[in-house]
Amino acid sequence: MTTLDNSTSSPDGLAALAEENSALIDNALDLMVVFDPDGRVLRVNAAARALLGYEPCELVGLHFNDLIHPEQHAQALHIEDGLRTRDPARPDIVVRLRRRDGREIQLSVAARWSEAHQRTFVIARDVTGQQEARAALERSEAALNSMLESIGDAFFAIDSDWRLTYANQKAGDFVGVDAAGAIGHPLLEIAPELLQSDSLSRYQLAMATRQPDTFETFWVPRQVWLEVRVYPHADGISVYFHEITARREAEHRLRKSEQRFRKLFNQAGDSIMIVDGALRIVAVNDQACARFGYRREEFQGMLATDINFGFTEGRALLAGLRAGQAQLLRTDKRCKDGSVFPAEVQISRFDDEGEEFFLAVIRDLSDRAEAERQLRESEQRFREVIEMTPAGYLLASRDGLLLDVNPALCALSGYPREMLLGLRLAELFVSFPLASLETGDERPATVQGVEAVLRHRHGVDIHVLFNGTIKRDANGRALSLTGLMTDITGRKAAESRLQELATHDTLTGLPNRALLGERVQQMLDACPYGSQVAVMFLDLDRFKEVNDSFGHEMGDVLLCEVAARLRRVIRPTDIIARLGGDEFVVAAHCASGQKAAASIADKLLDLLTAPVKIGGIDVIVGASIGISMYPQDAQTREILFQTADTAMYRAKNAGRNRYRFFEPEMTVATQARMALEVSLRPALARGEFELHYQPRYALCAASPGGIALYGMEALVRWNHPERGQVPPQQFIGIAEETGLIVGIGRWVLEEACLRTRELMKESGRKMVVSVNVSARQLAQAAFAAEVREILARTGLKPDCLELELTESALIEDIEHTAAVLRELKRLGVKLAVDDFGTGYSSLAYLRRFPIDVLKLDRSFLMQQDENVATVDFVKAFVDMAHALGMAVVAEGVETAEVLAFLRAAHCDQAQGYYLARPMPLARLRALVGGHAGAA
Repeated sequence: MTTLDNSTSSPDGLAALAEENSALIDNALDLMVVFDPDGRVLRVNAAARALLGYEPCELVGLHFNDLIHPEQHAQALHIEDGLRTRDPARPDIVVRLRRRDGREIQLSVAARWSEAHQRTFVIARDVTGQQEARAALERSEAALNSMLESIGDAFFAIDSDWRLTYANQKAGDFVGVDAAGAIGHPLLEIAPELLQSDSLSRYQLAMATRQPDTFETFWVPRQVWLEVRVYPHADGISVYFHEITARREAEHRLRKSEQRFRKLFNQAGDSIMIVDGALRIVAVNDQACARFGYRREEFQGMLATDINFGFTEGRALLAGLRAGQAQLLRTDKRCKDGSVFPAEVQISRFDDEGEEFFLAVIRDLSDRAEAERQLRESEQRFREVIEMTPAGYLLASRDGLLLDVNPALCALSGYPREMLLGLRLAELFVSFPLASLETGDERPATVQGVEAVLRHRHGVDIHVLFNGTIKRDANGRALSLTGLMTDITGRKAAESRLQELATHDTLTGLPNRALLGERVQQMLDACPYGSQVAVMFLDLDRFKEVNDSFGHEMGDVLLCEVAARLRRVIRPTDIIARLGGDEFVVAAHCASGQKAAASIADKLLDLLTAPVKIGGIDVIVGASIGISMYPQDAQTREILFQTADTAMYRAKNAGRNRYRFFEPEMTVATQARMALEVSLRPALARGEFELHYQPRYALCAASPGGIALYGMEALVRWNHPERGQVPPQQFIGIAEETGLIVGIGRWVLEEACLRTRELMKESGRKMVVSVNVSARQLAQAAFAAEVREILARTGLKPDCLELELTESALIEDIEHTAAVLRELKRLGVKLAVDDFGTGYSSLAYLRRFPIDVLKLDRSFLMQQDENVATVDFVKAFVDMAHALGMAVVAEGVETAEVLAFLRAAHCDQAQGYYLARPMPLARLRALVGGHAGAA
């Protein structure tokens, strides 16, 4: 036991000891503080000056929360309470303090509460540097882990005991384990399949020799080829691997290609020789041996000049070839037996690993005289064909005077041949695409499938489809015009009928939904201030009973009678339309508001409750009517239709055969729609959208089953966090109205391009992805530039992208739209019109735009007309589209019968549930892989 020094027992000694203790505290590098029971500073040592920038006297009286960072105030109070009530001592508390100069530091604090002294004693040390170093280390480890997770290869590392020390997620996914959970486990426990793989022996060799290794191996469990790189390190090995199945298959295809080339080389109909730079023959095909009479071994000891006969221009020929110019020669060739034959020789030069070679393709011209005779006969047959062809033919001079015509043109125009030969083009045609032959280079020299109007001798206009070519001399001056034309007057009538079908109901002849929207909008635009417009939705109450009792034919009779009655009672300024089924719409100006609308509704109910004779029996159907008033119920036609439809269902639920005006409490559906809009706004930022893809097939007889995968249409899907998957028809309209479609559309376009490029890279085949573009996107001034940037960013070639536009989007601003489409066309992308047949449907109208594809709507395919069969209309439509240089895609193909008649109508492509439903990317990738394998 240590005894107390007597020097400290005296008062002087105790004073000296106190002075030393005080000096020890004041000279300590750690901060020492004594707090009173209220948490205020009683004493603090001189270390406060260096650590906090305060003089010790400045801190006396301050509360500890005056110095601690505000975010730790609650924590500090909790620690103080714990010191007094639970554990009086707490070491290693890290707190953040503000120095006098405002800089924040971190201190490691040890605190003790003394109940006897009613004081808290605190010692603190600056650990700011340690904390920052620890944070930097953590960031470095996170960056390394992120890098290993983001590399393209799968990666794992094992120690000398063959235990896993690290693996990225790609490696874990490859063997089907959680990478993080596998750390520390033996490698063979994680991947026991290695026992049957030669990879294990390579790992063992690298571990033993400490030498890196690279090899390729076949991984049986997944049936894939891998490239593996092994790198030893201080305590084990690191392994990187990735799949190379596609590369191995490409190498196999290359070998097959070389074999096919050799086969084609030997089976070519012309003699082919390869000659080296010294003009020695190094290779010949079988045809050369057969034609010249030499065996292949004999050829290889000969010079190319040995088989020439009387040709002395070898030096000039070589100079031209070495200047990069292929040469075409007419010369004679000598055979082994001394015979000579005339030949046409195509010679080109190429390098192979720095060595010069020449390729000569020798065509025997012995039969040229016979060929010339056959050509004369062919020209005579051509003249006979021209005379017999049903297409009109003409030959005109440079000044437009007809020089030659055929009987078909005489029949088409009503003129005899003698009269036609005295006419000029301007006299024969009302409109003609090449009426003036004396044109500059800015006018086309050839036109294909251009419409023209021919004036019949009796004054009738005949519409024709004209194909023509202007022959010019070396100076570009027109010499003559040759043209063929076919009568399309019937097609023009069919197109007019198609327009009627697209805007009118085929059963009743009433306007359909598309025309209704257009006319109601005109009515709203023309509505005087203070006046009102009523939109009434009518739904027949007992139509289903008539259909079930009397059959659909009698149901159609009833619908036609209802349409006829409605026509008789509405005013000329009012609108009546059929939406489909048993739904009709009446829109009327109502100067006195609801009173006038109620009067019209009463009249309609009286009209529709009058008996209708069906199958010899009087039937009363009645109707339920929903009425929405503009402008009090809605400001737009879409909301008018929506509120009228809501009111109609209220009328039906109220007992039928009555009408109901729209009331604000009927807006539950509207509120639901607004809630959907609120959820839609952040959906893109939250990553709630995904793309599904519906495959599109080319209709080609040469492929198995008559179809071949052409590409796919990208379709957006919304995975709502609460509602699940929301159908596009519920949110696309909202996105259009709110402008959110611009951002969503941009995401869809970039995602579709990126995934398509990945699929093409994986499958090794070209595919075209079709992406819908809204009117709002098209109206953006920088839309074409945006498309260009996305193509560049994703690496997708422009001809693999097709942009789909609706007819309504095309006509919103025709001049702007035409300019944007021309700019997109210059990029090389394809342009398509979606849902053709549901809007304006004028082929002539669409000619104003550079359209490549028309997508024929399913409803158009299903329409029936008692005068013209659907297949005839579709055939006429396809023919006209082809004549205008457009391809046709049929949508909504659901049966083999529809597919068969589309093929018979020469439709180019098709998509629909019969062929394939929309699918997520994973299923599409499997489908494309299956097609690639079949190919």
